[in-house]
Amino acid sequence: MVFETERLVVRKFNNEDIDLIYDINNDPECIKFNGWDSMSYEDCQDVLRNWIEEYSTFALTGAFCVESKNEISKVGMAFIVEKDKHGEFEIGFRLRRVHWDKGYAKEITFGFINYSRNKINANSLIEEIYRETSSN
Repeated sequence: MVFETERLVVRKFNNEDIDLIYDINNDPECIKFNGWDSMSYEDCQDVLRNWIEEYSTFALTGAFCVESKNEISKVGMAFIVEKDKHGEFEIGFRLRRVHWDKGYAKEITFGFINYSRNKINANSLIEEIYRETSSN
């Protein structure tokens, strides 16, 4: 586990998470702001494999799976990556549409704020928020 909040667990991905990656990357509303089209199952497998392999080099940063504690379901994905400036990190997430408007985005953000202070000694965090999604 990377961190947990009141309702969520953020953990490293494993190979069994391919369904989550494929679902999100093939929902037009979930990828609307990404800058790419949907992804094949094989492409999703490659992306997932790369994320898992990166844990050995960057154990505290990368892409992570977000699960609900109560519903015992995979909610989405979240990431924290170091930017060009030392100590500056970007955070973000994509959630399955069924989990929108539950306040999970805010919960993940606050979780990453605590994580960045306690685990990676970040100087600053960056998160882009689109006006259409700001209710999440």
